[in-house]
Amino acid sequence: MKKDLSKKELMVMGGALFSMHFGAACMLFPVQWGKDAGTALWPMFIGVVLSGVILPYFGYLALVKGNGTFLSLTQKLAGNFGTFFAALTIIVIGPLYMVPRMSAAAWAAIVQITGLKTGSDLPAVIFAVLFYLITYWFVASPGKVIDKIGNILFPVLVVVVAAVIIKSIVSPISAEWTAPSFKQNPVVYGFLQGYATADLQCALLFGIIVVQGIRNAGIAEKAVNRNLIKIGIIGLGLLMITILGHMIAGANTGGTIDLTLSALYTEMVLQLWGNAGGILFNIALIAAALTTAVGAVSSTSEIWEEILREKNERVFTYRNFCIASCVMSCVVSFADLDTIVKIIGPVLDACYPAAIVIAMYYCLCRKTDAPANLKAGKWAVISAFLISVMQLAVRYSEMFGLGWNVLSKAYYSLPLAEYSLAWLPVCVIVFFVLRLFLLLRQERSGSTGDTAVRS
Repeated sequence: MKKDLSKKELMVMGGALFSMHFGAACMLFPVQWGKDAGTALWPMFIGVVLSGVILPYFGYLALVKGNGTFLSLTQKLAGNFGTFFAALTIIVIGPLYMVPRMSAAAWAAIVQITGLKTGSDLPAVIFAVLFYLITYWFVASPGKVIDKIGNILFPVLVVVVAAVIIKSIVSPISAEWTAPSFKQNPVVYGFLQGYATADLQCALLFGIIVVQGIRNAGIAEKAVNRNLIKIGIIGLGLLMITILGHMIAGANTGGTIDLTLSALYTEMVLQLWGNAGGILFNIALIAAALTTAVGAVSSTSEIWEEILREKNERVFTYRNFCIASCVMSCVVSFADLDTIVKIIGPVLDACYPAAIVIAMYYCLCRKTDAPANLKAGKWAVISAFLISVMQLAVRYSEMFGLGWNVLSKAYYSLPLAEYSLAWLPVCVIVFFVLRLFLLLRQERSGSTGDTAVRS
């Protein structure tokens, strides 16, 4: 057994980690951010890095400090609620939202670029089936997932992304950046935009894939966490660089393209590279979608096996969960992409705050096994989730005209509700007040016990 990965292995695994986070969202959003920021790009970039790069790194750090998986850390902190929360998170990140959104977004881009028009659903069905067959090939062997992504998909992404970013800097579409399209402080605005990517949740899940890859490379168990930290730095460092490059590319459009997200990116590469730009965009988006789908299917299947394998070891296996996830994702992907985002997206958002609290607990709490800390941490996680469910209900009320005005008023009366951060002050107060109460009660019981002994 060896202590450290070689430089090549670190780059391959770091590249794979970057690729899984890059996905379709982190590929498209930064161009939009750059376009919106214009002259305020640099302060906005600082905000994005804080929530979109550093916060996800806390996810990997939590796995290292807690010395476990997302499931084991969540169960240890929140017991049965932790199991429920982990299951809810992985089913949404897996077959109900993130994975089918990847294939649906890739197909939508192909249709937009090629102008394909057909009265039949057969082309979409064939594409989806092929997409998930390829996904299954990547995830079939858990220990090799990270190497396959790093050796096959990462190089494709690097070449295409570098081509887009370098061309946009050397031959910008516009010589001037426009004024920002938002009125908020750019650092705050950037923080909220980076926060919306929910990459910390992905970090907590993807960690299990990276750990499997490290072990598969023959690293001694005691050295796994040290290598995970290095891979996290490389992968998220690459993510930060590409976010900046894409933000500059977006700013370099100078407000000349009145489109958003995938349509904006498509038009930008067409203007930069001509017809070849459309091909580049499709290749990059399909590769990005595959990396995220592979990461989500593999990591969620590992956790489902961890939850259910004691029930039936023959049925509840990693490969069976991979197959089930690919099949379910394929079926869900036939729904309209806007519908997937509209209906299921808010559920994933509702899971994010509690995941952040779990990560922060293991990163910032010195005595994670202390009873007072565990109990206070558990109720901080639950309170964050409950506030998020409240926000989810408000969003559905506004979306479908349900008229839950009393609930809306109650939610928006909370501090930071307008920034979707109402959970933050609530869980902080719950943690510290409950922890203080428990410590005081513990001191009183100790004093009473000492008095009884002396008597």
